[in-house]
Amino acid sequence: MPSPPSPPASPDARVLVTINAWVLAVGVVLSCSTSLGEISLYGRLTLGMGWALAQLVVLVGGTWWYENRAASSGEPEPAANAASHAVGDTW
Repeated sequence: MPSPPSPPASPDARVLVTINAWVLAVGVVLSCSTSLGEISLYGRLTLGMGWALAQLVVLVGGTWWYENRAASSGEPEPAANAASHAVGDTW
């Protein structure tokens, strides 16, 4: 029996995945050439280490942006969370 179709991805989710995919793809290309990754940017900071740091910043920043967009989109809370908030349960 086939599974039900999944809901379509939101435009914000597509943007988040696309940006992170491009950054990851460039990182993979850089990792294929050790001579590119060894280029010194500043002191002991190399291009490979700088790109890894850029990947981290893009991932964390993109996730923060996506979470803010999702929270402010006006979508209703999931039923489990809404029910627990309605009853007044505390953590």
